[in-house]
Amino acid sequence: MSVEELKTASFGLEEERVAWEGLAASCAGPIRRLGAFSLVGFVFFVAATTAVVLFYNLFGARYADGVAVAVPRGAFYTTMLLGLALAVGGYLAWLFKSLHSFRGFRRVLLGGGVDPERPTAEGLKAYSDEQLLELRSRYERMPAGKLRDRLERTFGFHKDDSFSLGPLSVLPGTFEMGSLRMEWETQGILRSGEPMPPIGWWTEGRRRLLPRKPNEVRKLVYTLRYTDASVRELKRRYGYRTERWHATVPEGKLFDAVRDLETSQRIHVALGRRSLVS
Repeated sequence: MSVEELKTASFGLEEERVAWEGLAASCAGPIRRLGAFSLVGFVFFVAATTAVVLFYNLFGARYADGVAVAVPRGAFYTTMLLGLALAVGGYLAWLFKSLHSFRGFRRVLLGGGVDPERPTAEGLKAYSDEQLLELRSRYERMPAGKLRDRLERTFGFHKDDSFSLGPLSVLPGTFEMGSLRMEWETQGILRSGEPMPPIGWWTEGRRRLLPRKPNEVRKLVYTLRYTDASVRELKRRYGYRTERWHATVPEGKLFDAVRDLETSQRIHVALGRRSLVS
């Protein structure tokens, strides 16, 4: 769905999620993009330099048989400048397109009465269970600092809530997940007097905090992230030899520990098959 179509759509939850998806997709990591375009420019420089050297050695004038033809410095500098221009020009073109798209979807959300910099100002409804659990598992392993404080204020996470890893204490679509959502939203209401840090283009590109449309593959990816985090915590606590967990994991946690391990393994296989098909 394009920006123009969203402007005429009734702004329900599904349309809001599409708008959030467009906004978030406009914020691909700027540093990663810069690295990718730099690599393209370097590859072009290497390929062009190789082609120039071959051209001069095949068609250039030789002063003696068996002696390589010297390549003019101007040709070398030209290929270097062309590679640099390709990298910089491609990055600037992407940057312009990204910011233009970001501003467009931002206007759509504003037109629907939604703050595009504060997706949780009216609650967590735009987030799928899987994404919230992925964000909460990220928070669980995060050291104290500005990013941890941002997640606490934005999503209502706190260290004493009902979520835990190793094994997972809650799963998507369950009554416990609904209760956890309410707990986080209540915490957000209790802290509503504090300023909520905005999520702009640069922050989203680096942190990936905005809501994403919950399609099947994305749900698998989020589920893989938090189950992998739970399995790593289980291995740290109870040993890396999973075949011995029956002797090391407390009896009340053994079933959930095995569930997390098997879920992680199953999703790795499922995503591997999808990548082979695509």
